[in-house]
Amino acid sequence: MAKNGYKMIDAELHVMEPVDLWDKYIADEFKDRAPKRLQEGQWDLRTMVEGVMMATMPEAGPHSEPGRIKPDGQFKSEDDVLGARYKDDIARNFDPESLVIAMRKEGLDLAVLFPTSGMFVTAKNGMDPRFAAAACEAYNNWLYDYMQAADPSITFGAGIVSPHDVESAVIETRRCVEKLGFKAIMLRPNMYNNTPWHNGYYDPLWKECEDLGIAATFHETTGHRLPALGQDRFPSQVGIAHVASHSGEQMMACLDIIMGGVMERFPKLQFAFLEGQCGWLPFWLGRMDEHYEWREPYGEMDHLKMEPSEYFRRQGYAAVEADEEFVSHVVDAFGDDNLLTTTDYPHADSKFPHATDTFLGLPMPDASKKKILWDNPTRLYSL
Repeated sequence: MAKNGYKMIDAELHVMEPVDLWDKYIADEFKDRAPKRLQEGQWDLRTMVEGVMMATMPEAGPHSEPGRIKPDGQFKSEDDVLGARYKDDIARNFDPESLVIAMRKEGLDLAVLFPTSGMFVTAKNGMDPRFAAAACEAYNNWLYDYMQAADPSITFGAGIVSPHDVESAVIETRRCVEKLGFKAIMLRPNMYNNTPWHNGYYDPLWKECEDLGIAATFHETTGHRLPALGQDRFPSQVGIAHVASHSGEQMMACLDIIMGGVMERFPKLQFAFLEGQCGWLPFWLGRMDEHYEWREPYGEMDHLKMEPSEYFRRQGYAAVEADEEFVSHVVDAFGDDNLLTTTDYPHADSKFPHATDTFLGLPMPDASKKKILWDNPTRLYSL
C-alpha cells in the first residue's frame, strides 16, 4: 500500500471478540463455565470469567471518591465518543471485513492481531489451570477462523497462552505455530501467582518460543484481577490508574526479563513490550545498567554476562504511541532499532482513523520511521 511512501505494519492491532466466542469454541467440558463478553451497550467491554466481572475496576476502597465511575467501568461521555468514532465498525459488529476496512483507512499493509476480551481470560490468580488453558485454546481457534475470513495474507496472529500451567502454555505455543501459523504469543506483564517471569518455572515456555522462533509479547489492560501498578491505589478512577498500569507494568516485566536473566538464558528469543509507550526506555535501561555496574562486584550480577541495555538491544522491542513526540529523544539516546508502532485499533485511546498520519508527523528522521513501521516489526515477527 505504501502510504506516503512508507510500507506499514501495525505491530498490535486488536480484534473485538463476539459475545458468543467461548460459547461456540470452548471445549464441551467447560461449556457451562465459558467466559462471556457482555454487550448491553454499543461499547461494552465487560467480560465475565469464572464468576468475576472483568473490564471494570476492582471495588473501591473506603477512601476512594464516590461517583467517579459508572458501574460498567465507562464514563458516558467516553461511550458516546467511541460510538461515533467506531460507528461503522459497530454496525458490522467488528466482523472480519470491518478489520480489513479499518486497515485500509489507516494505510496498513500488514497487521499482527491481538485480543480484547481475550486479555481477561487468564487474568486472575488461582484459576483452574485446565479451564484457563481451554479458554486460551478457544480464543486462538476463533482468531484463526477470523483471519481466514478477513485476509490471511495481510493478518497474522498473536496467540494467548495460560501462565497458570506452563506445560499447557508450551503445548499451546507449539500448536499456535505449527497448526495455526501464528507469529507471536501474548502474555500479560503482571505477576501471576506470585511467580516472577524469570523464575525457572517459565523456562520451558521460553525455550519453546526460542526453538520455534516465535516472539513473546507483553500487553497490559485495565480492569483485570491481577496485581497492577495504579489499579491498587486508584480503584475507582480508571483514567488515573491507566497512567500507571500500562507503562509501569511493562517496565516491571522488562526489568524481570532482563535482570532476572531470561535473555541471558535464551539469547535468541525476542520480546516485545507493547502499548506502554517508549519514553521510559533510556531511563529504565540506564538505571538497570547503573545497578549492574554497582552490584556486579558483590556477586549479585554473576548470572548476567552483559549490561542490561545490551540484552535489550539484542532481544527487546518497545512500542511507540502514534502521538508520542518524546520518541525523538529516545531515538537520540538509544537508537531506532528496537522500536515498533501500532494504531491500537479499536480501543478507546487509539487515534484511529488518523493514527498512522499522526505517527508520520512525529519529529524524527524518515529513516527511523521506516525502521519502526516496517523493518523492526518484520524482524520481530519473522514476517
